[in-house]
Amino acid sequence: MTQPLVHTTQDRSLLIDCRHGMIGMNGSSLLTDPLNFYRPVYEWVENYINSPAEKTTISLKFYYIDSASVQAIFDILKLLKKMPAAEKRIVIKWYFEFDDPELLEIGEIMETRLNLKFEFIQITNNQQ
Repeated sequence: MTQPLVHTTQDRSLLIDCRHGMIGMNGSSLLTDPLNFYRPVYEWVENYINSPAEKTTISLKFYYIDSASVQAIFDILKLLKKMPAAEKRIVIKWYFEFDDPELLEIGEIMETRLNLKFEFIQITNNQQ
């Protein structure tokens, strides 16, 4: 797992780099089969938590995410939480648009349910 995993479509991008401890998801996650799309991420995390970087940064910058994708992201974060000393080693950056309180609320719910600290970053439309 030394090669970064990159998956980009017109609506979304995904970057995973184990060497630098980075997971980035950006764009719209309105998927007919989110489990299929996020399966490589989940599998990568299963391997990664056995030998993680000193710090893992997860950057989540969605402008739309459907409920099935929310569950897939939650499952990935829940798996990452199994990493030794996860609370100290994981940085989760949750980006949301200033006029999208629902997206902020999704992040706040995940933060509470996972008991992991999220960094909430407000952006404007032109910062995507």
